[in-house]
Amino acid sequence: MSQVRCTSVILRFGEIGIKSNQTRRRMTSLLISHVESALREKKIPFEKIHSVYGRLYIETREAEKAAMVAARVFGVVSTSPAIQTSAEMDKILDIGEQLARTQFKKGLSFAVGARRIGQHLFSSQDIREQLGERILDNLSELELNVNLSNPEQSIYIEVRENKAHIFTQTIKGVGGMPTGSQGKVVCTISTGLDSPIAAYKVMKRGCIPVFLHLDNMPYADNQCSEIAVKQAQLLANYIHGFEVKLYIVPHAPDIEEARKHAPEKMTCLFCKRNMLRIAREIAIQENADAIVTGEIIGEQASQTTANLRVIEQAVTDFPILRPNAGDDKVDIMHLAQEIGTYDFANEGASCCTLNPRYPSVRADPDQVKSCEEPMDFGILKDELKNARIMVLREGK
Repeated sequence: MSQVRCTSVILRFGEIGIKSNQTRRRMTSLLISHVESALREKKIPFEKIHSVYGRLYIETREAEKAAMVAARVFGVVSTSPAIQTSAEMDKILDIGEQLARTQFKKGLSFAVGARRIGQHLFSSQDIREQLGERILDNLSELELNVNLSNPEQSIYIEVRENKAHIFTQTIKGVGGMPTGSQGKVVCTISTGLDSPIAAYKVMKRGCIPVFLHLDNMPYADNQCSEIAVKQAQLLANYIHGFEVKLYIVPHAPDIEEARKHAPEKMTCLFCKRNMLRIAREIAIQENADAIVTGEIIGEQASQTTANLRVIEQAVTDFPILRPNAGDDKVDIMHLAQEIGTYDFANEGASCCTLNPRYPSVRADPDQVKSCEEPMDFGILKDELKNARIMVLREGK
């Protein structure tokens, strides 16, 4: 038998499949466009990407590489490099045997999985039984045994229309919805763990990020902005087909103004209220729909439910999204490790030296308003004028 090689990739998606016909067509088109963009960026050749019965298929001579790249595109639940052949039982059995011969390890248990959609002269059960028997009969030297409930290795066959795809590997995708299925959102991003994860979560739901980092110099290490740029750039690499910007805004002047007129224990509250005000102005400029922050309920003094209420009152015409609100810190750490932002957040930079020793945990909204009455909020406009804007990803 001649050596077989993978010439296609199966792309699976989840939620897209349960949308209305019109929405599903739009999202599938977006997803195909983003996968094409990702493959071109990585210089992986492919012939075409087409849709059949709730699957996408990439035809490529570099299926393994293409499967890894496509798995990192939002909207893709999983991928499998596969051997494509005609939907004929003899062909399926021949290639299935060859693939098992090259992929299966001696002495381990195995199972055959099969799914058939469409009209054919055989059933899914026919494929499972006949291929399983053939592997046992023709590969006896491998000393294999069947285990349907917990196999150590498996071979899968998907038959759709006149094609069969045979594979042994499934790569977990990032899931979510295709980028651009939702609008822009302003994502605050710091050097810590939480805000990059909050941004990632809304990006995963199809939002296009506009990143905002507040530069606290001289009350922070000079490397803080550099770390924030690394965080934002890593996240931007998940976006295909849309421009991604990062605003770096000097933040010290408005903090100093707040400290002139408010108790020290409330410094963080005014810092975050002004953060939202700056984010609002950027949202207007960028035609964004919402502001995203990284707070976790109760993690810090400024993140008690009472203080979150006070902070949020600074901006009332844009929704403030907090995707991490109910997470445990360990959940954030695990996801940061998974997507790669964990190492950046642990580079050890000190990004604020103004944290009060005894911060307010339940600020009075009326006192906050009273403290803000003499503050000069024109400073915020000056800070925005002095913002540094970086384009992290070019759009189409």
